[in-house]
Formats: sequence, C-alpha cells, structure tokens
Amino acid sequence: MLKVLLEVVAAIAVTGIYLLPAILADRTKRRSVLLLALFNLLFGWTVIGWIAALYWAFHPDSARVLGRVAKKNRRASAHHTVDAIVSRARARGARRAGIGFAHGMERGSGD
Repeated sequence: MLKVLLEVVAAIAVTGIYLLPAILADRTKRRSVLLLALFNLLFGWTVIGWIAALYWAFHPDSARVLGRVAKKNRRASAHHTVDAIVSRARARGARRAGIGFAHGMERGSGD
C-alpha cells in the first residue's frame, strides 16, 4: 500500500515539474499562457524544450509587443464604434426614406 502511495506522489511530483513552466506563466499572468502551455506539453519532454519553456515563462513581455497589442485593441475598439455609428445612421436613413415614401404615396392618392 505504501509503495502505491509513493508511486502516486512521485507521479504527481514529476507531472508538476514537467508542467512547471506553464504553471509559472499562469501565476505571473503572462499574455501567452496557452501557447506556452502547448509548447511545454509538446516539446517539454526534450530537455531543450523544457528549458526553452521555462525561459519563456520567466522572460517578460517586451514593451514593444505590449504597445502593439494595446494599439491593436484600440484600433479594434474604434472600428467597432464606427461600425455601430454607421449602422445606426443607415437604419435611421432607411426608416426616414420609408416614412417619406409612405407620406408621398398618401398625398399622391388624394389628388
């Protein structure tokens, strides 16, 4: 019974060490946790892959990359806002055109 318990504890410890880069990346709130975890799962069995994943987990996101991501998010938000404004303007214009057309028909039929 003790042997089985020790084997289970050893398996959990080995799995924890194997996934250590992904765990550390998650704890430090990295932006690319999923990508790093996948890299760790696929290439962590090689010593070089595990060390690369560990380095990646500790390596901070560069300011240049973060600036690019922030700019992309602002641009997407601006596009979304402009699209919403344009669709509202088109809907309002279509409603007005429909109302004007209906009024024009009523006037024409009375003559």
